[in-house]
Amino acid sequence: MSEVLIRLERPALLTPELRAWLADRMEGGRAVLARERTNGSHRGALLLRVELRHNSNGHAKDDVMDLMTDLRLLGLRPALVPSEQLV
Repeated sequence: MSEVLIRLERPALLTPELRAWLADRMEGGRAVLARERTNGSHRGALLLRVELRHNSNGHAKDDVMDLMTDLRLLGLRPALVPSEQLV
C-alpha cells in the first residue's frame, strides 16, 4: 500500500461533514487529517495523509488526481508534499 501526503490550506474550520465526506470518498482507503507542525509559510495548513488501496501505480495516480480535483473544488487548495518530506 502506498502513501501520499497532501497539504491543505484552510479557508475555514473543517466540519464534521467534510471529515465524513473524506472518509466516504476514500472507499476503503485510509485518510488522516492533522495540523501541520512546521513554522514555515503554510500556517493554518492541514496535512492529509492518504493510504492508497491500489497496488497499480496507474490506479493510484488516478485516485490521487481525482482526490486533488475534488479538494480544489472544495476550496482547500491542495498541494502534494514531496515524498522526501514524508515523516
